[in-house]
Amino acid sequence: MKIFAPIRTGFYRSLRSWKGVLIIWFFSLILVAILAIPLRGALKSSFGSSMITGKLAEGFNIEVFSDLGPALKSIMSFITSGFMFLMLMGFLMHIFLAGGLFNSLKKETVKFSSSEFFRTSAKNFWSFLVITVAVRIIINFISGLLILIPLVFLGLSREVSEKTIFLILIAGSILFLILMPLFLLVADFARAWQVNNEKLSCFKALGFGIRQTFRKFWSSYPLMLIMLLIQGLFLSIAFSAIPSWRPVTGGGVFLLLIVSQLFIYIRLLLKAWRYAGVTSLMERLSAEANGNYYVNLINTNDNPIINTHE
Repeated sequence: MKIFAPIRTGFYRSLRSWKGVLIIWFFSLILVAILAIPLRGALKSSFGSSMITGKLAEGFNIEVFSDLGPALKSIMSFITSGFMFLMLMGFLMHIFLAGGLFNSLKKETVKFSSSEFFRTSAKNFWSFLVITVAVRIIINFISGLLILIPLVFLGLSREVSEKTIFLILIAGSILFLILMPLFLLVADFARAWQVNNEKLSCFKALGFGIRQTFRKFWSSYPLMLIMLLIQGLFLSIAFSAIPSWRPVTGGGVFLLLIVSQLFIYIRLLLKAWRYAGVTSLMERLSAEANGNYYVNLINTNDNPIINTHE
């Protein structure tokens, strides 16, 4: 199985579903604004707009907040509760919208429909919720098993050197990073299977995701690894570019806002590319298993330039 064909197909499918990615970006922006706008108002009331802008113009400075006095406690409480709310709502929102996005990335989907997007989002929400929570629990358990538990036991032992603790921490972290693509494959295969089946069954979907990941390991693991490397490369570029940009004018701040939101949209588009690549791989493997697969590069619906058939 060539892994580059699903990657190429997934790329065209993600571009075809740009409206679905735009919907996710828009709801994410609204969710952040729910916290950011009241926080901005609270800081302005404490500092004054000109003072806070001047003090933060050279970057984040913790000394700025030491001058808040009694207002600091209320602002920190607001940030803590708001952050928890943002995390919870963002978690549920992305699970909800993932159902519509996965559906728009299927082979049969020719034209994007917003009504179909939200219909399939609602339909698959509970199944996607169980799949996501189950995979998150496994990830947390494995990370604790490989990193936290060894550190606790090593910390209780006085005979172990700091170098040994550091090496064990690095080894556990590397092993966890090696295993991470497998967890993501299970989740993506399970969700891709679910949107291709009318009957909602999250546990059957999880079983399919586990079987497909390990049965086709040499096809699926390199695919996921390549997609994660692409996402990681983009994030490293974004994180190196945005913090070094310190605008001092209103136009510069506005331009920074536009560029940062563009980075967020591209990040979501890259995630859709990953979903589409896994979905395409699943469809190809299913077609091979049914004896209906013909060697082609890309389906006509995925790339209107290349006239091939799948």
